[in-house]
Amino acid sequence: MITLERWKTLSSRDQLGHIAAEILRANLIKNKESSLCRQMLERAISLVDISLNDPKWHKNPLPLLILRSELAGAYIDEKVDLGKIYMAL
Repeated sequence: MITLERWKTLSSRDQLGHIAAEILRANLIKNKESSLCRQMLERAISLVDISLNDPKWHKNPLPLLILRSELAGAYIDEKVDLGKIYMAL
């Protein structure tokens, strides 16, 4: 697991890139192995949570909060389109 200190050294754009990579991985495998997909979604949600604790997001956390809500929805309902979430990033 990445630490907040290490995560803070990344730019907002890089942070979103790492989150997007987890979403893409989850989307590519969701129809093949749902347990692995759920683990990737958990990782993406965890990265969003770490980002919310990064001071660079404190002025405008709304995009991350919306993203977290969408990811949580995908976690509990496999019918959510992860491709659309990925493309929105």
